[in-house]
Amino acid sequence: MRSHSTTALSLCGAVVIVYIMVAVPMAQSQVLVVSSLLIPPFLSSNEYVSNGTTQITYEGYIQDLLDELAKLTGISYTFSIRADKKFGHLLRNGSWDGLIGDVVEGRVDLAAGPLTETSARSKVVDFSTPFMNFGPVIIMKRPQAPVMTLEERLQRLFSPLSQSIWMLSGLAWLITSVVLYVICYTNPYDWRRLAKDRQASLREAESFSCLNTFWFTMSNILWQGYTRSPRSIGARIVVTFWWVYVLIFVVMYIASMTNYLQVGPTQNVDQTYTSIQKLEDLGQQSEVRVGVIEGGATEQFLLTNRIPQIKHVWARIKQMKGYVSTLDKAIDKVRKSKKPYAFIAESAMAKYFTKHGPCDIYMVGDFTTIGSYSLAFPVNSSLVKRVDIALLILREKGVLKELEDRWFTGECSGFLVENNRNKLQLPHYHGVDLGSFSGALIILGIGLVLGSLVTCVEVFVFKFAETEVKEKPTTAQPQVNSEPAKKPVLVSSLEPEPITDV
Repeated sequence: MRSHSTTALSLCGAVVIVYIMVAVPMAQSQVLVVSSLLIPPFLSSNEYVSNGTTQITYEGYIQDLLDELAKLTGISYTFSIRADKKFGHLLRNGSWDGLIGDVVEGRVDLAAGPLTETSARSKVVDFSTPFMNFGPVIIMKRPQAPVMTLEERLQRLFSPLSQSIWMLSGLAWLITSVVLYVICYTNPYDWRRLAKDRQASLREAESFSCLNTFWFTMSNILWQGYTRSPRSIGARIVVTFWWVYVLIFVVMYIASMTNYLQVGPTQNVDQTYTSIQKLEDLGQQSEVRVGVIEGGATEQFLLTNRIPQIKHVWARIKQMKGYVSTLDKAIDKVRKSKKPYAFIAESAMAKYFTKHGPCDIYMVGDFTTIGSYSLAFPVNSSLVKRVDIALLILREKGVLKELEDRWFTGECSGFLVENNRNKLQLPHYHGVDLGSFSGALIILGIGLVLGSLVTCVEVFVFKFAETEVKEKPTTAQPQVNSEPAKKPVLVSSLEPEPITDV
């Protein structure tokens, strides 16, 4: 009895050894037909001519992933590319199209690509361990500066200051010029009077004529040099306060213009974009149109979601028929749409398109993981277990992360806008109003009043003090000497002494 059992065990062992020696090499030499889609960076093709025949090579994330799996499982593969770029949608007749249809109908051994595992698909195919996770994000175009008309371009130059400031500044220039001209005309210590007393040239006397006075104050606004400044104290006080006013005016204009340029094209346009920060925000506005890939996993997520805000988003998509057949068309629509357009996509694909040029789109969302990409096999396929173990090994060794970093990088920065209202706030622009600028007007008013008062004092001093000095020499007794008396020269006389013949 014991010998018979030993013989049976020996026979079983021999069968197992034969199976391992025959079946495993057969599995290792098996060439699998892999259905996939040409969607960069997951897979792309390159054609070249060799010996008169066209050869096609493939590269991308899926290509490298299958190569890594082949090293661990010993399988080899060949691609079968679908031209319609459909992942798999359940048709009304109960059949499937796309990658899922290829697997269900037995045309391929597996489907590889950004294929989302859903409950409906899991009923007809077997999915492997996920090799990448994703969440729904929103892809939008960066706000662009509108084409401005000539009138808008001119208005932009005056926008940093309010209209009331421009009007009052013009009035302040006129008043200051008039006051300065009156002071220079009447003040006995200024250029005009000195020229009358022959202590200044005629050119110096014209320094503050009516026209030159207005030009003098205007040149101060433009920070230009000047030939002469007033001589009297009253006029110098007015000019000093006018310089302070001009300094405040120019500094406020430059500071406000700098802030104005940082705001961007149009703040209202920017606010339309920055109001969209998560998926639920799309259902609470009407300015931005919404789109999604027809028959994809994202559409299924929106359709079956029970959150009221998500239902509003789905209702808007149905209302405006925002369905797109492929991802390439969706990205092209985002870039070329004249009105704000938001496309709901999976984060993995969104990250690739937003990282690559022309760097004119960005993505935003809460990045909650709602799905994963997996390989699809026919039901009860013997390859699933082996591929699952290989995928786990690749994840543990960091190979999956390395592949993702290799194929999902790009030259664009600022492609990601996090769900944080503080970070999404635009720099607010506050133009300089009359309340902020009123201090400069008050300073200028004080200077005009003070300069006028000082001028009155100067006129009074000249009229009474220097006139007495002038009269004393004329009433004094002439000295008795042999030399003829010299007529004193009165610097401050109003009229020059007549020349008499000897």
